[in-house]
Amino acid sequence: MAKIDAWTGNSFPLSDYIDVDRGVDTARLVTDKATSVTIVRAGVAQDAQSVRIETAGRPYTYQTEAGQTAQADALIIGYTGHPTIADTDLQVGDRFAVGGVGYEIVGLLSGLSDSLQAYAKVRS
Repeated sequence: MAKIDAWTGNSFPLSDYIDVDRGVDTARLVTDKATSVTIVRAGVAQDAQSVRIETAGRPYTYQTEAGQTAQADALIIGYTGHPTIADTDLQVGDRFAVGGVGYEIVGLLSGLSDSLQAYAKVRS
């Protein structure tokens, strides 16, 4: 055993967080500031889901699947890959309202295995 291990008691300070599933990490992030939303898809209300909504002082700039640059007003973070929580189901065109503010999903970040992240426009 290295001398530093003996001095620290052979316990790394962040050892509780090593080998934690990334889906679980995302769940911690979402539940820290969770908002329940009811998605309306093609005029039909879906089951309520918990997401985290992050807005910025200025619009987010992102690149669409077609390679175009677009802007959105909010980033929506949801669950994917958690061992016990169902994956968040969002699609482009979905709408929901929170606190009198309407949102429409305008883009999804692809290739994420540990979280769902979507861009949304604020609709008044």
